[in-house]
Amino acid sequence: MSHAGSIAAPLAALLLSACGRPPGEIAVIDVDAVFKGYRKSQAIYATLDKEKRDLETKGQGMLDEISTLVKKSEILSEEARSERETRIKEKSAALELYRRTATRNLVERTNEEYQKLMVEVRAASGVVARKRGVRAILDVSTVAYSDRGMDVTRELVEELNRRFEKAGGK
Repeated sequence: MSHAGSIAAPLAALLLSACGRPPGEIAVIDVDAVFKGYRKSQAIYATLDKEKRDLETKGQGMLDEISTLVKKSEILSEEARSERETRIKEKSAALELYRRTATRNLVERTNEEYQKLMVEVRAASGVVARKRGVRAILDVSTVAYSDRGMDVTRELVEELNRRFEKAGGK
């Protein structure tokens, strides 16, 4: 998170309280707990974890192939040895490219999914805020102190899961 982002939420809380607004108009959520409790995010991250394992398995297969080429101890002609070294270099380069591409794609996909989930969290937060009569909901990680009664994490997770169920688990 950027420095500006790390101070924005506490500044917002300070500004709201400085404007004569009662402190009860602010609530907090634990975003990590929201994602852990939200069934849709659980499903998305399980899928991403499986994709990661599949990519790792493919990468390990490529590495095993290179190891097999390196370990072959048969007596080779100079030409055959040179050809094997070339194949090892090509396969090593292909493995490195695969790793970089797979990692970049997985990170991009994870970020995209996170952004989509955050849109849903923000929308559901609005519903919870209106029900609770609060004007702002902040992530608890950006708040130095909050009273226990200010935490609406459970309500938000319930709202998200209700919406998820209503959408048929999609």
